[in-house]
Amino acid sequence: MIRLITIALLSLLILSTGNAEAHDSKTHSGDTYLIIASYNPDTKRMSDFINSFGESLLKNGDKSEVLIEDLGTKNFTLEAHTWKGQVAELLKKHEKSRIRAIVLLGQEAWAAFLQLAESDSLALIPFMEVPVFCAFTSENGITLPSEIQDKKWRPTWINMAEHATGKFRCGGFLNVYDVAANIKLIKDFYPNVTRIALLTDNTYGGASLIGLFRKEIANFPEIFPIYIDGRKVSGEQAKEMVSKLSTGTALLIGTWRVNKEGQYFLRNSLEELVSERQDLPIFSLTGSGIGTLAIGGFIPEYGANANIIAQQIINFNHGKPDSLRFIRGEGMYNFDSRKLKELGVRSDQLPANSVLISSEDPRIDLYKNYITIISVITVLSVLLLITMFVLYHRNKKLRQNLETREIELIAAKDIAEESDKLKSAFLANMSHEIRTPLNAIVGFSDILCTETLTETEKTNYNSLISQNSDILLTLINDILDISRLETGKTKFAFQQVELNALFDNVSSTTQHLRKPGIQYNFNPGKESFILKTDPKRLMQVLINLITNANKFTEQGAITLSYELDSSLSFILFTITDTGCGVPAGKTKNIFKRFEKLDEYKQGTGLGLAICKQIITKLGGDIWIDPNYSSGARFCFTHPTSHDQVI
Repeated sequence: MIRLITIALLSLLILSTGNAEAHDSKTHSGDTYLIIASYNPDTKRMSDFINSFGESLLKNGDKSEVLIEDLGTKNFTLEAHTWKGQVAELLKKHEKSRIRAIVLLGQEAWAAFLQLAESDSLALIPFMEVPVFCAFTSENGITLPSEIQDKKWRPTWINMAEHATGKFRCGGFLNVYDVAANIKLIKDFYPNVTRIALLTDNTYGGASLIGLFRKEIANFPEIFPIYIDGRKVSGEQAKEMVSKLSTGTALLIGTWRVNKEGQYFLRNSLEELVSERQDLPIFSLTGSGIGTLAIGGFIPEYGANANIIAQQIINFNHGKPDSLRFIRGEGMYNFDSRKLKELGVRSDQLPANSVLISSEDPRIDLYKNYITIISVITVLSVLLLITMFVLYHRNKKLRQNLETREIELIAAKDIAEESDKLKSAFLANMSHEIRTPLNAIVGFSDILCTETLTETEKTNYNSLISQNSDILLTLINDILDISRLETGKTKFAFQQVELNALFDNVSSTTQHLRKPGIQYNFNPGKESFILKTDPKRLMQVLINLITNANKFTEQGAITLSYELDSSLSFILFTITDTGCGVPAGKTKNIFKRFEKLDEYKQGTGLGLAICKQIITKLGGDIWIDPNYSSGARFCFTHPTSHDQVI
């Protein structure tokens, strides 16, 4: 009975496995490579590696798809405890894919993957036979915290290569930091140094250097360590700590890119950090600051050759498991030649194979006098050429000025003639426009003197006189407005205005113009919006446009609305009507003076010209919407801020 049950269970297991494999091959038919980047894979360093990796595979005939995942690491202090879980989720996402190799870019992804292996995570089971490679990583590392770090948390140093070897097939590039070599270098330059302050930031690299430094400094009991830890102090606090370092202390720069809040420091932050301590001996463990602040340091030979990793993968796929290996960059001494010159240190006093940065060419000193003489001759020759050039162009400029003056005189003559014509046209137009209401006022005033009029007739005539007086007053005000605007005599007074309240004032002012059968709408873009503007002038524009729309609309609706641009730089106002619209031939001239759509309609033809002038002074633009065909839609913009009052 037991045998039958066992056989049945094995049969079910084989059947389910076969179905799963059939489903897997049906869903994921191609081989793939998985790249997990610690941070944005679109950055130049990451994208160059990924592109080179893909090109190298293609050159060797491997057309497998390359999948890229971004771990998105930013703030080490707040996020480090989550990285292992994030990597597990990414692996689970691809557990049914036929992954042939995993490439981990950056120390964060590499450390999280190793810690996942340490915990025997189930997420790694589908990938136990898959080779794993690292790039842009270090041999030294730390155990990631299991929760958000507090000030008592201390990173525990581990050898990343030793932890990886034996757990899975692995290879790649490892940077090796040599703390002991840098301490010895500091003591060679400054034998009286008894304290070394290590400067690190809020990154995995900074925390791992602290762990390595704690381990190595134990071999130098005569040196007292000081930690300026960017995970715990701000940039200003770090600067204060540096300023208080006592005599006999050297500063060793580790990493300094990310601050306590997870934001990147400015480029000159290191210089600002030590600006008050010009006397401080500064060295570098990573290369940061060499060429600007640091005297020098023993730093890793950084590098991550994507072609070599791709070749290791190809060799492994062709049955060569021994091709997988770690490549460690050999360290080297780097020095700033200018700092060495200030200290009086000769290049032959440096360790063998030292690299000098910003060193001057020795031939400059050898031929300094010759270079000085040649430079003087060159300068004199240049001055002579400049003098001749200036004389030539001065004469040429005089000729051009005479020609320009002649052209300007001709243009001024044409403008004067045109102005004379415009003045005549203006007087003729105004004579006509003023005569009409003035005749009505005089005529009806004479009639009112007749004693035979009824009270109703007197009321009607008084109303007509009042209407024509308003027309005449509007005409005079429009003439004054357009004149002041064009000559720049109108001053704009800007103040903070609640836009919806201003629209209510406009609605109240135009209430008497409303016609029966027309719906008047107001569609605000926001419940409340404060705008810096000249409320008087903005209301003048809105009233002019609404009056204009009301004049040419007999039925339908007139809608006033505004909306805030997506860039938040300006507001778009629209006044839409269902009237007769603007003929296509008049849209270009509609904002000119005395331009009227209907000569038989009341108005001076100055209203839209005044609107154009005001909107221009406010910093906006005004136009007619060419895509609206159910009437007319006037649009204008207004900036959301002004630097000065016009």
